[in-house]
Amino acid sequence: QTANRLEIGDWLHYIGNGITMIWALAETVAGAPELYYSIIGIISILTICYIFYPAYKCKKGGLGCTETILAGDKISGGDDVLSLIIPAYNEEERLPIMLDETLVYLNKDRESLTHLFDAAVGNSHQRRKSLMKYEIIVVDDGSSDNTCNVVRKYAATLNSGDVVKLISMHQNVGKGGAVKTGMLRSLGQLCLMVDADGATDITDGLPKLLKDMHTLNDNKERHDTSVPPKSVVFGSRAHLENESSASRSKVRTFLMHAFHFFVKALCSPRIKDTQCGFKLFTRSAAISLFTNLHLRRWAFDTELVVIAERLQVSVSEVGVIWHEIDGSKLDGGKLSLALVSLGMLRDMLCVRACYFFRIWKMYSK
Repeated sequence: QTANRLEIGDWLHYIGNGITMIWALAETVAGAPELYYSIIGIISILTICYIFYPAYKCKKGGLGCTETILAGDKISGGDDVLSLIIPAYNEEERLPIMLDETLVYLNKDRESLTHLFDAAVGNSHQRRKSLMKYEIIVVDDGSSDNTCNVVRKYAATLNSGDVVKLISMHQNVGKGGAVKTGMLRSLGQLCLMVDADGATDITDGLPKLLKDMHTLNDNKERHDTSVPPKSVVFGSRAHLENESSASRSKVRTFLMHAFHFFVKALCSPRIKDTQCGFKLFTRSAAISLFTNLHLRRWAFDTELVVIAERLQVSVSEVGVIWHEIDGSKLDGGKLSLALVSLGMLRDMLCVRACYFFRIWKMYSK
């Protein structure tokens, strides 16, 4: 909440200064035409400020955090580790349910998942002495509830030897900033982004993503096999679109189709569902993509697609089972949803403009 107030305060400060300067200039000029053009100028400047505001925010930094290993042994190498990055903001109620379902499945099917993991990273020809390990990373995005203590209590009950990390952001930075921090601090050869609400069925989604990652990497022409591939598999709800349209309000359905249109127009037509919180990255892809990521709020997934295309990272999409879970941060009414949608459109315009004018540079490593 404090972070949000600071954002609004900064924004109003710059708007006020801009209006004061332009209005003072307009008052010195006599006649209606000049006033008309001044008003148009004010609107244009405010629009430009609004569009480029995400670029200003990411320039300020603010991704300070504290990392704590709560369970498991320290990982020396990521070759046999699957990292799960879970961004969490005020998730004291939904997170325990998600962790229960996820870890029960991961432990129960560890052997079969290890085979899929080996195939996905190209290690299926090697004999394995032990099964792979998991690295569970919960990134607390400045929560005001009991999320951190929930993670600590949960980690204290585990005895599987898997690593549990708690990364506490020093302030609320948004989902994109939280995921970026978790990805860049992970050690797994494969990194899975998964939402704290557990909306995606991991028993269905994870095997599908691992198999698709294997297919994606297997079909890729690699001149140097010692260099790990850069690949991403997006979990997708696009196949559920007709079903969700039937159950959602007309406003939500309209905003959903409008968002898809602008994603295709401003970002890429390759991915039908950019916003599903279930994505699998190879280690090299995670480093390349999240090192270059700028957006920190809801639309960060769309920038990932843009970066992937510019860096020639292989991307595919696979349908997953997904269910609506109560407690969504977007369930604030039609007005709130419309404002969030407008903000996401603004973010996509900002991404397009910043890369077009080379305000943001791209780093290939």
